Amino acid sequence: MAWQQTHKEQTRQRILSSAGKLFTTQGYKQVSIDDVMKDAQLTRGAFYHHFNSKQALYSEAIVFAARQAGQNRQQKSLSLPDLIRRYLSMEHVIATEDPCPLAFLISDIGLQEEAAKQSYGKVLDGFVTRLSLHSGIDETKVLQAAITMIGGVALARSTASAPQAQNILDAAYCNALRALEIIK
Repeated sequence: MAWQQTHKEQTRQRILSSAGKLFTTQGYKQVSIDDVMKDAQLTRGAFYHHFNSKQALYSEAIVFAARQAGQNRQQKSLSLPDLIRRYLSMEHVIATEDPCPLAFLISDIGLQEEAAKQSYGKVLDGFVTRLSLHSGIDETKVLQAAITMIGGVALARSTASAPQAQNILDAAYCNALRALEIIK
């Protein structure tokens, strides 16, 4: 019996991992249940043992993807300016590994149901809290920096010009450091 419960949880994690990656990089409408299950190397029938709907999966996958990305980034000990620079990098803008759902889904989330918006809000709260704990700065200033960082990545992803994208990231970096009072 213990194997079955472990197996069920591992299968659920595979589905969430695939969904998080696909939804974050392609958006809700572009990804089907079949796409998720193919990426997870599972059958469509297995989906319904874990989730009631695509929307339910989307809501959970947002949080899962953010946790996964956060855990992978926290493995490296970085100063706050270096952490912000890494977030506001071209590598992150074009990321296929651990993209931030906050920046990558910024226009997609407004079109979703309340549960997805609540998940997105939970991820935003966690992002702000982690930055606040890392910096020791109050959450109001950290929220300003977080908005700048998320918006910077989202805008940089929205341009076809690499130099323009880099200028956006550089401006966002300076504004985030100012919001956190690291530079004046």
